[in-house]
Amino acid sequence: MSKSFRRLLTVTVTAALLFGTTAAALAEEPTTDRDLNQYLCKDVMRLSGSEREVSLALVHGYRLGKMGTTEFDVEVLSDLTDRFIDYCLDNPTDNALAAFEKLAK
Repeated sequence: MSKSFRRLLTVTVTAALLFGTTAAALAEEPTTDRDLNQYLCKDVMRLSGSEREVSLALVHGYRLGKMGTTEFDVEVLSDLTDRFIDYCLDNPTDNALAAFEKLAK
């Protein structure tokens, strides 16, 4: 399996998990509002496995939505994810969404 195909598969599975997990969470907690601006880098870094993948897929989707597009380059998303993780490890008290948006420019 090629590296780019593996990354595309990872993004696809992550997006599927995001939508499934989000729907399940909304069904369980219909009155609980969430705000992406409340999360710090350390909150994202404390997540593991699929929870971290879902949170990263969420911010990637949020960014694509703000850009008004559904098109993306898997290599660019992968690079941004790596830079975001490195940044958050070095700056745990920074706002996660603001850090992601800054790195995405």
